[in-house]
Amino acid sequence: MNTPLYTALLELKAKNQLSFHMPGHFDGKALPGFDRLTEIDTTEVPESDNLYLPVGPIAEAQRLAADFFGARETRFLVNGSSGGILAMVGAVVGGGGKLICDRYCHRSLISALVLSGAQPVWLWPEPLEGGLLWGGVDPSAVERAIDENPDAKGVFLTSPNYFGLSSDLKKIADIVHSRGLPLLVDAAHGAHYGLSPLLPPSAVSCGADLAVTSAHKTLPALTQSAYLHINGDFPLLDRLLKTYQTSSPSYILMASLDYARALMEDRGRELWTELAKAAAEIFPGRDRLPGSFVKYADPCRLTLPTKASPAQAAQELRLRHGISVECVYGGGVVCILNTAHSRRDLLRLKEALDAADQSLPAGSGAVLAPEPTSAPLTPRQAFFAAGEEVDLSRAAGRVCGAEVVIYPPGVPQLAPGEVITPAAAEAIARAAAAGAEIHGLRDGKITVLR
Repeated sequence: MNTPLYTALLELKAKNQLSFHMPGHFDGKALPGFDRLTEIDTTEVPESDNLYLPVGPIAEAQRLAADFFGARETRFLVNGSSGGILAMVGAVVGGGGKLICDRYCHRSLISALVLSGAQPVWLWPEPLEGGLLWGGVDPSAVERAIDENPDAKGVFLTSPNYFGLSSDLKKIADIVHSRGLPLLVDAAHGAHYGLSPLLPPSAVSCGADLAVTSAHKTLPALTQSAYLHINGDFPLLDRLLKTYQTSSPSYILMASLDYARALMEDRGRELWTELAKAAAEIFPGRDRLPGSFVKYADPCRLTLPTKASPAQAAQELRLRHGISVECVYGGGVVCILNTAHSRRDLLRLKEALDAADQSLPAGSGAVLAPEPTSAPLTPRQAFFAAGEEVDLSRAAGRVCGAEVVIYPPGVPQLAPGEVITPAAAEAIARAAAAGAEIHGLRDGKITVLR
């Protein structure tokens, strides 16, 4: 049989690499009993319940999740946090209007703006290390944006970001709520927050009215599984979840969400505390909060600078040391820790990084932080407008017609409707030359409006 994908996955598994990337079940090590998945792959029968009309085990599993994570209600997501973001943005601003949101967002927020027709009022997190990464959002900027846009329908923030850095959500929530608006949080990378006193508090505990968390990123759950936590009344939310998610939800994914919650309830505090302590010991000096607006830093999200170029360092780790990282960032590599990682795994990572720094020539990183620019059209207007493809080298000054995303972390360098600056075009060109995966760039061309 010719099975290219299936074969590739088997070959990858046979390499037995040490992975410091999602999914958080760590190649199945943290999901015992899930090796016979076909046995629990089913559909909506009376015994299995129905995700969109839950009255049995799904309803009970979601209730247990809400109780454990501190939400009024919780919904299981089988289309990742992305599906939850589409639904929660639509529930707040689905009829159009303004949404105050941070620009260093995941690409799914751009999709939500396109589908909802919302007009974004951008907040710009603080660039760090010369734009190699970024930090938090200034609470006073949130307050100012609300004052200048009294017709805004809500505030959307990404916290924590891809680097495990969180804004002061509690202070921001107080500001947002004092103006009678809901706070929506993409907390995809913080599903484990609040599970140990050594971890930052969760978005829900800080006052988020709606928050998505990607269980599959840091908890023992399967890819695409996520939670949507609800602390408020949003009549359209469940209807939109039916719209943006499949009508045939995977019971395997939902079962892994149930299992992840149960394991964290039983042993989460112990496991995350032990892991955070080991990470602090083996990778010391990472407890200093960067920038002016970062309130918390995740001790189990390692952004590790490299002397060599980040891409070279990641390749060296993979090919010579059998270690696979989550991604490179402007100045190094990002590693995601999960509760199945051992102290020995962390020591192996440190030894490999030290060896790579000694053996590779020095190199430079790449600026990833998008820069502020004007936007004459909303994302929806630009998305559906007539466009054409032009060489990236000739795109400066044109209006972007489709998002351009360096992936990961999946933050758009350019969003539909934005004017392309020379600096943005140059940053994309540099990333492409370094071998980065860039969505929206094809054969050196990007889409602009005619």
